[in-house]
Amino acid sequence: MGLLAGSLYWSQASPPFLSSGFPSSALLGARRRAATRNLVSAACCANEESLVGSAGASRRRTLLLVGISVLPFLKLRAIAADGLLVEESQSNGIGQQSYMVQPMSFRRRAKTIKQRVTEVDKDKQDLMLPDNQDILMLDKQEVIMPDNQDAIVGDKQDDKLLDIQSVKDTMLEVVIYSYPICLQQAALQNAPASSFVSFLNEFGIVASGVLGALYATSQKEMTSIESHVESMKDKLTEKEAEMSSLKESFEKILQREQEEKKNQIRNFKEKESSLLTQLDSANGTAASLQLELNDNRKLVEELKGCISDLESNVAKTVRDKKLLEAKVKEKVDSINVLQDKLCMLSLDTSDKENNIQDLKSSLSEKETECAQLISNVEHLKNELAVANSTIEELKQELLISKTELSSKISSIGSLNQQIQMLESEKDSALQRVQDLIKDYSDLESSSEKRTALTSELLSKKDEQLHLLEQKLELALEEVKNSTIVIAELREEKDSAKALLERETISMKKLNDELQANIEALEDSKVEASNLSKELEEARVSYKKLMSELSEIQHSFVEMEKLLTQSVEEAKFSTKLMSDELISVKENLRRTKEELDIESKELNDIIIDHANLKKELVETYKKLENAVNELKEERKIASKLNKELEVLRKQIQRDSEARKTLEADLDEATKSLDEMNKSALLLSTKLESTSSRCTSLEAEKDMLLLSFTEQKRAVQEAREDIEDAQNLILKLGNEKENLERWTKKLEEELSSAKGEILRLRRKISSEKEHSSVYQPKTEVTAGAPITARKTNSRRKKGGST
Repeated sequence: MGLLAGSLYWSQASPPFLSSGFPSSALLGARRRAATRNLVSAACCANEESLVGSAGASRRRTLLLVGISVLPFLKLRAIAADGLLVEESQSNGIGQQSYMVQPMSFRRRAKTIKQRVTEVDKDKQDLMLPDNQDILMLDKQEVIMPDNQDAIVGDKQDDKLLDIQSVKDTMLEVVIYSYPICLQQAALQNAPASSFVSFLNEFGIVASGVLGALYATSQKEMTSIESHVESMKDKLTEKEAEMSSLKESFEKILQREQEEKKNQIRNFKEKESSLLTQLDSANGTAASLQLELNDNRKLVEELKGCISDLESNVAKTVRDKKLLEAKVKEKVDSINVLQDKLCMLSLDTSDKENNIQDLKSSLSEKETECAQLISNVEHLKNELAVANSTIEELKQELLISKTELSSKISSIGSLNQQIQMLESEKDSALQRVQDLIKDYSDLESSSEKRTALTSELLSKKDEQLHLLEQKLELALEEVKNSTIVIAELREEKDSAKALLERETISMKKLNDELQANIEALEDSKVEASNLSKELEEARVSYKKLMSELSEIQHSFVEMEKLLTQSVEEAKFSTKLMSDELISVKENLRRTKEELDIESKELNDIIIDHANLKKELVETYKKLENAVNELKEERKIASKLNKELEVLRKQIQRDSEARKTLEADLDEATKSLDEMNKSALLLSTKLESTSSRCTSLEAEKDMLLLSFTEQKRAVQEAREDIEDAQNLILKLGNEKENLERWTKKLEEELSSAKGEILRLRRKISSEKEHSSVYQPKTEVTAGAPITARKTNSRRKKGGST
């Protein structure tokens, strides 16, 4: 429809020179639009009528409408020009070749154009209107036939092939339809219409691209449909395999049931054959008795002349008596047989009642099991709710643990930074200790040099004292001053010796403290290495915990999915079980009704049997009366004949009752077969439900195991976190201890430095005093040199 709208827009927005040359082009465009609308409406009606192949028909219609929408771009200016073209085609033979390619509609147009060439000059508008109608006339059959064909075709692949063929046919029709018109326009407009020809060429290229895209989309749809068909074929093969397995199972079940039925039929046939043999034996005895009676009758007829009428009557009565006794025996035998059959029937009925009671008990058990299953399902739902609540709690705990882990990770990072700071401080402390060791070595060397200098000074001072004693006489004042200086120097010497002793003691103490500090530093290094290893292990354990947490989260998501699926399956199974229970209850009601009917029939049969017994007792009484009343032969014979007729009727009734009983037995066997089938179905359903219950219980056990494992993992994570916290606390305590040790060492170092500075100051003050009171000699000349060296060393010590 978009292409149609575009084509109409282009036809409305045609260049001005076309409308100026022929004013009827607007009428042509309007009538072409009307014709296209009529075609669209006809195609839509055809699409409503045809239900099959609607998609292919719509595509064909769009392509046909695209071809028709191309027509407004072609320069169909006037019928007069068409007439000129027709004349030129007759003269040159070009028009004949072009019109030979066209369908029948173009020939009709040519005929109408030839007829109306003479009327062009009179009235162009009157000529243009039928021309446009003829140009836009299309056969309805050509438009509707693809839809009818699509309605006939039922298969999707055939529809797609027809769609592709219809696309190709429409493309050919559009090309064939537009080619002669383009030739006409080329003949009319060779020079002025070159731009429009180029535009038409460009439009043809665009149209070919559009058609190629449509063809590619149709091929893609074909490939997708083929893949869908292949998947459907695979599904059909799987379903056929399942159907074959189901058929095999049903055939096995049917074979078993047929074998059981055959066994039952064999038993019934054996019983019937035994009854028939008994009947044949009874009939044989009856026939033999009849033959004997005939012989006796013949003998009686032969002895008629010699025996009186009374004797003949007596003989007849005796014969009748024998016949009656034989018949009575037969009846007794038949009654015994009937009693045996009744006993068998009563046993069968008792067995059936027992089976019915068993079935009732099994049904009650199944109902209890179903109730238990329902209660189990509700319990499982409650457990699932509890599990969901526990899962939510675990989620909250996991979030809390994550936050704690993040805080602990940050604390671990801070601790790592602090450990790095401590390590740097340790390094600085080690450097300081090394500097102190260097200072101590320098101090030892300086102290040794100082002792040597002091010894030299003392020797020099002794010499000076000797000199001064010699010069006492010359300068008493100097002697006095020198004595004071000597006393002071002695005091200073004693103090220097005490200081040296103190320095040696302090140096020993410092050496001991240095060794202790070195050992502590080694211990701290070992502890730091252990702490680094523990930190690495903690990091590895943290990574493992994070991986385990991710795995637990994935497993938790999967467990949630499985739980939702199991809950849905449990709901579906409960629904199925409820439907099955309803059907089972209905079957039980029907079986109960049938059993009531059968019990009523059995009661009727028992009543009939009692009546037969009563009748047999009456017959016995009648026979006794007949034996006692043998004298009244004719009356008794007539009575006996009547009774025989009555007995025959009763035998017929008994046979009819037997037939009814056999029919009832057949019905009972059929009902028993149905009951067995229903019992088998119920057993299979119970097995399926039991298997489902076992699967649910297994899933429940798996869920419980997974929950316990998750709880264990969470507990282990908590324990690991507590261990990490304890380690962090230990590290903090050790850090505090190290800080205290460092503070103590710094204080001791500062005190040692102060004492060293004091000693240096005292030594420098002593040197200054000695330099003031010394004369200008060689020894005094060397003193300031040593002072300069010590000053330089002091500067180095202060810089360190």
